Amino acid sequence: SFSRLCFPPPPAVTFQHDDEHDELNSEAEAELVSDGVSSQRSEEERVTEAEKNDRVKKQLQALSSELAEARDDTKKTQNDMLHAENVRAGRDKYKTLRQIRQGNTKQRIDEFESM
Repeated sequence: SFSRLCFPPPPAVTFQHDDEHDELNSEAEAELVSDGVSSQRSEEERVTEAEKNDRVKKQLQALSSELAEARDDTKKTQNDMLHAENVRAGRDKYKTLRQIRQGNTKQRIDEFESM
């Protein structure tokens, strides 16, 4: 059953107030503290569940073929066609993230804008 998706918990973010300033001071200060949050981009190392598990991969392929039989090709949207092309090319969201982060900043911006 694929009805439940698991997402990592959001990072714990706390704000620390600087008590040295009194209430008459019009400027408020807060320091952003991100305890236990790694600066690594863990999403770049992620792989899909289908890549990790052959049983899940086979189930997804069976469901995909079942849905393909029921699909009405006359009602395809531009996004449907784009998605089909991405699937044919072997692209997924994780591979796209890794690809975008390669190269220098200008290349990244150009790649993002071309999407």
